[in-house]
Amino acid sequence: MAKNSNIFFSRLAPGDRRFIKRVGIFLFILLLLSAGAWLFHAYFVKKGARTKTELVLPSVPEFPDFPEFLDFPDMSDTLEFLAELELEEQSFEEPQELPRHLEGLDSEFDTQAHLQLMRQNAEAYNFRQAHRHGSRILGYLLTDPELSVEWGRILLEAGLPREAVPVLQRLDAKDLLKGKSIIDLGLAMHRSGNSNEAVDFLDNKIRQQNNADFVAIKAAIISEHSDISKRPAADQIFQDVLRRNPSSPIANYFYGRHLMERGDFQKSKTHLERALKAKPNEPRYVARLGMAEFYLKRDSQAEALYKRALKLNPHDPNTWFNLGELYLSQANESGRASEVRKKTRLALESYLETIGIDSTHTNANFRIGLILNGNGEHREAIRHLDIALERMPRNISVMLQLSSAYLHLQDTAKSIEHLEKILHIDPFNRIAATELRRHEKQQ
Repeated sequence: MAKNSNIFFSRLAPGDRRFIKRVGIFLFILLLLSAGAWLFHAYFVKKGARTKTELVLPSVPEFPDFPEFLDFPDMSDTLEFLAELELEEQSFEEPQELPRHLEGLDSEFDTQAHLQLMRQNAEAYNFRQAHRHGSRILGYLLTDPELSVEWGRILLEAGLPREAVPVLQRLDAKDLLKGKSIIDLGLAMHRSGNSNEAVDFLDNKIRQQNNADFVAIKAAIISEHSDISKRPAADQIFQDVLRRNPSSPIANYFYGRHLMERGDFQKSKTHLERALKAKPNEPRYVARLGMAEFYLKRDSQAEALYKRALKLNPHDPNTWFNLGELYLSQANESGRASEVRKKTRLALESYLETIGIDSTHTNANFRIGLILNGNGEHREAIRHLDIALERMPRNISVMLQLSSAYLHLQDTAKSIEHLEKILHIDPFNRIAATELRRHEKQQ
């Protein structure tokens, strides 16, 4: 074999022999390095693993002090942006087994990191992001009553009241709900469509504790009850609470909302100012007072309050939407073309901020479609109008805008289709009937 190798090398050119020698040297060095790496791993890494000490995790701050109430959505079309969670019955005394990816030291670090991020986002009013982090450690949250209270509030604020109810009811069954968390459960029931159950639940708690805040929340629920005949009773309940405690921020805030729904904007403003005086950094109070100023046609005050509220909580889609409404109304009332363009642009920017937080915000998508249609951007307008129509399938204003957009794109069939839908809903709609006759004459 050696003789054959010598014959082989003797026949190679000098340059080829040098190349082969270099390759051999390189492979030999690579072999030495591999052996060294294996020895290092066997001795140091494995030994270190056997003697590894527990990591010191950064401290997690206390859960932030949330507002003493939870707001109702300004519009009935608040969306649940994530799939429903099916929560199984769990025992706080016997913690459930954590998923495999949560076991071990690294998983413990991951759990604490998600918990801290959940709390930080909740403190910043970014409840959707808080929900995303909390859902990663759901089993961990549900094994601890205090963490379950936090999680129930986040679910409610993130627009998932139906998911909040079983979490908080499980705590209530063990008599672990106190103060704010009782209010959370009452509102979660109401926002899940169970207003009567919410009122009965609060009545039971009022008999046990006689808490004025519970009474104020009960009045707030009655004032927005689906049975309109029950709503007038809220007025007297609010007044009774405020006689006992005239400076109550919760009672003044919700009474201000109640009065606003009845069209008494000046009296609403008075109570909202009292609520804000008690809690000057509560963004909901600031934003709602801005609405009162808007309805009282004090646009500069309304704009300042909306911007102040958004500085406190930039993640509120409804305040962004209301700011857009302010600008759009100013554009409609202006007689100067430059002012109309400026205010319409500001309105569009506010509506885009709204859907940046809630992509399926019904009214914001409708307004964007309306503005884009007027600007000749009909294809983009249709995309937003379709989102609005999906949530409001019988809304005539949306269908009129869609008909107009399709007409400009020379899609007559689609335009007529929306006009016919309108006339099916409202046979006496003058605009749709006129447009449909015009189409028929042209054909």
